[in-house]
Amino acid sequence: MEEKISSRNKLKKLLKILFIALLLLYCIVLIVKIAKHREVYQWDFKAHFYAARAHAAGLNPYDRPLVRRVAKAPLSQWFNYTPVAIWFYRLFCLFDFNTAYYLFLAFKCILLVGLLYLWRKGFLKSERGLLFYLFCLLAFNSAIYIDFLAGNISILEQFGLWLAFYFFLRRRLLLFCLIIVILANFKLTPLLFLFLLWFLEEKKKYIYFLGSAILFAGIQLISYLTSPLFMDFVRLMSGILSDIRGVINPSTFTLIRDVFGLIAKERGITVPQRIQILAFLVIVAAIIFLSWRSFIVLKSVGGKEKDKIMVFLSCLVYALILPRFKDYSYILLIVPTYFAIKRFSGGKEYIFLFIIMVLSTPDIVNLPGFNIIFSYLWNYYPLAIAFSVWILYLSKIFLSTKKELTAN
Repeated sequence: MEEKISSRNKLKKLLKILFIALLLLYCIVLIVKIAKHREVYQWDFKAHFYAARAHAAGLNPYDRPLVRRVAKAPLSQWFNYTPVAIWFYRLFCLFDFNTAYYLFLAFKCILLVGLLYLWRKGFLKSERGLLFYLFCLLAFNSAIYIDFLAGNISILEQFGLWLAFYFFLRRRLLLFCLIIVILANFKLTPLLFLFLLWFLEEKKKYIYFLGSAILFAGIQLISYLTSPLFMDFVRLMSGILSDIRGVINPSTFTLIRDVFGLIAKERGITVPQRIQILAFLVIVAAIIFLSWRSFIVLKSVGGKEKDKIMVFLSCLVYALILPRFKDYSYILLIVPTYFAIKRFSGGKEYIFLFIIMVLSTPDIVNLPGFNIIFSYLWNYYPLAIAFSVWILYLSKIFLSTKKELTAN
């Protein structure tokens, strides 16, 4: 009997090793593919690199025709971060583009390893398992892989955010605030996570909040006073909500615009843009109100687990309310979603199974009208999952007992 148990354990261990080896080999193949085709991949980094090179030459990195002339090559993307962020890319200008391309890719690989380690050690306990790595690879239309293809800084942003959350859970609030402010100098929206401070019982929480806001404002004021680029960035921000919709930018706002666009196409009823924005704001208000109520409920729950759930829920709210949330940005929701599946599935997993089982290929479905539904669902599938997981969190918070909510 003991020999059988020992043999089974050895087999399980062997299968785990084989699983990890195959998954790692597959990931290496993906990275090698990106590394071999510099002319095809990391288009975001290419644009940002040449914008930084233009800046190093005393030129305007926001001037697209000018940056294109500096690159002497076609560019599909442009530099759209704050003037402060250009200095990060200036570091890569110490090298030629080919070397910088490989350095940036290697830098992101190191950050990804660190991010996975941080996720497992800092946020997932009993929820950990080998399937987590497969989930990371596939979740949200393979958001991590999309980020590597694009050459965006989302992995850097995510590593910073989750490191900040790690410090937040351990009440090292100064480090939490500093990291958030640093990240906000790349993409402004991480500042919203400072509102997590409001739901703590710390006496100095408002001091940290106001201090962080003042620090960020001070950095931007210095940038405005010392750099003529600041107003170019402001003008860029005014037009940032472009017509990028669907699978590339599956946000709540773009979904609303597509729905109203469909109404105009099918029914000939054109809804003014102001009404579309109003509809979006109403949905955002509902999301914030319900989430705020759930945070109030969480405050009555003891232990650190409730803070972690609050962080996860805030990530979902962040994704749902931003008018622009690109495909690679969904990396933020990998851990909150995996945690919900492992912890909260219980007797309600049939909802997710039902949704998955009734999906149909848009080009094949025969039911009249359903082809439109499924074509939109595929374009906004990550957003649909985000809303589903958000609802799952709310239902657990509002309906579950404290013991069920915080059980390890």
